[in-house]
Amino acid sequence: MLQAGNILAQSSFSFSGSNDISGKSFNTIGSFETTPSNYSVTKDWAFSLITGGEFSDYFNSSLYTIALSKRLSPHNFTLRYTPGYQKEFFFNSGESIIINDSTSNSLQASFNYRELFGLGYSIDLTEELSAGFTMRYFTQEFNKETLTPVFSDSVYLLRENVNENISFWKTDLGIDYFLFKDLLISLASVNLLNFGSSVSESEFEKYKLKTEKNVLLGLNYFPASHLNLSAYYESSGSFQTGLSTGFSFLGGNLNFSATVFHDKYQEPFIAGIIPSISFSINNFGIKILGVKYFSNRNTSGSYSFFDREGINNIINNRYSLDKAVMNFTFALNTQREKYLEFIDVEIIEEIFPTLSESYFNKPFAVGKVVNIGNKQVTVKPFSKIEGLNESEITSPYVSANPGDTVRIAFYTLIPENYKGTKTEISYADFFIYSINDEPDDRIQKAVLVNSSNAWDGKVSNLKFFIKKGFEFSIGYSKNILSMHKSVLDTTKNLLLPFVKTNILFDHFVKELVYTADPRASAEYVQFPEETVKLKGGDCDDLSVALSAILESAGIQTALVDYKADGEPRHVNLLVNTGLAPEYAGFLTNNDTKYSLRKNEFQKDEVWIAIETTSLTDFNTAWEIGSQKFNNEALINMGLSNGKVEIIDVY
Repeated sequence: MLQAGNILAQSSFSFSGSNDISGKSFNTIGSFETTPSNYSVTKDWAFSLITGGEFSDYFNSSLYTIALSKRLSPHNFTLRYTPGYQKEFFFNSGESIIINDSTSNSLQASFNYRELFGLGYSIDLTEELSAGFTMRYFTQEFNKETLTPVFSDSVYLLRENVNENISFWKTDLGIDYFLFKDLLISLASVNLLNFGSSVSESEFEKYKLKTEKNVLLGLNYFPASHLNLSAYYESSGSFQTGLSTGFSFLGGNLNFSATVFHDKYQEPFIAGIIPSISFSINNFGIKILGVKYFSNRNTSGSYSFFDREGINNIINNRYSLDKAVMNFTFALNTQREKYLEFIDVEIIEEIFPTLSESYFNKPFAVGKVVNIGNKQVTVKPFSKIEGLNESEITSPYVSANPGDTVRIAFYTLIPENYKGTKTEISYADFFIYSINDEPDDRIQKAVLVNSSNAWDGKVSNLKFFIKKGFEFSIGYSKNILSMHKSVLDTTKNLLLPFVKTNILFDHFVKELVYTADPRASAEYVQFPEETVKLKGGDCDDLSVALSAILESAGIQTALVDYKADGEPRHVNLLVNTGLAPEYAGFLTNNDTKYSLRKNEFQKDEVWIAIETTSLTDFNTAWEIGSQKFNNEALINMGLSNGKVEIIDVY
């Protein structure tokens, strides 16, 4: 943001001259005289010291200001101490005392005005707009000798001192806005709010520092890279205009500027000029400027004129003298250097919360990051989805050489207790770190977070619905099997899985009905508990629920995906009876009603197919399921040509 520090009629004097030619200069740190954002270029810490003096009979030097600025992006804070912002007047009031020897002695009056300190705040609302405020503290001291008649045996005059000390705060607001990249508009109040103590002696009211309310409008135009034309107009009628130019020199910037100003309280019409020269390099800047008034400036003046006109400004008024000023500025960056920048991030997967484990192995977003530093660094990527993640989720680190662009995969973790009932657009924040404790860069993208029941249509992912809420399935199967304890106790161990499957299926289906999926645009899968409570569902829901119930009883299952042109067409179950092939006759003499699959020890086991949508009885579901599996998976070679796929749940 461009800095603006200027001489104004109603605002306090600023030892800055014309505006700088670059928004990256910091020569006006601590200038509170125009918009409060004029110190917002500070990257971290900045310190400014202004010293100089006035030309009278001799050069009177002074420390004018000390300022400290801190940036906590996008916020900017500044404190300013101004020991040199003061003006003191000593007068003979015009009244005299006649002494007995006929000599006279004039009465004295003195008036002292000081600005002691100030504080400022601004915020960068956008890259083009900043706004803020300043608060400044002033004190005023009035001292005047008076004569009071005393009546006793004789009448005589008593010489007394009348003193008054008052203070007040001055608060102003302002904004800076880049209407175009080469045109900056500034708007600020002058004496917007003034509050503090008031005088108790009415005769001192007219000596108070005048605080007429005004509005300041400023324009800065940059017709070329090293040229700035500025103009400021105050609603009181005062104005100023200036020009700044410069060039690169010894690795830094050497700038020259000149400002002329009109103050309605000073003569002539153009009251003075402020030439300046400045040099800045890296984190150091120095500016030397002079203030030359075009009227004769004397160290003495008329008390009657001051008594009538008062004073409107502490160090820029009709009594101010020519000055020479030097401004030193230092910047301190305690933050580490930024090495990485985002080019972009692309969301490649919408979020299906129940498919949480699938995101361990596949990214939901891919980013492009460039190393803008001068050394190789490790890119440490993190992400956080609003409403889903409580903290940042780390993704695999990637090494990046200087100037290289690297591809970053972003993964996420979904809390097990997430129970979103609606599909919503959320936002994902992406962060990249290098050697810093703070991120080098961040970017935000919209991401679709589906409800907990949403399914991506891949049968392989139904296993996540089977595992969800497994506590319900355990309780459900345990309760049913306990009602058939006598049967199970008399069943041979090798037939227990088959008998348990029979019992659980018949109990499961007796109150269920098949219902087609009502969702036309997206797959919706019920959790086992929902299917039982709703007493129905489609083939996906029924297969998920039955598989969960059987698995909770220790019976191994697999999903059978019957595909059509690559799309899911139908789903049912394969159930492991745990029997070796030689014991298949205990179940059936029809070898088309079972198939063999190898276990983890490469031993064949007997598996049977069950059609979950056949909500009659176990034997019918087994018959229908076996026929479908035998025809499509085996006879029509569906397992070989990819038309049929078996997915193990565990």
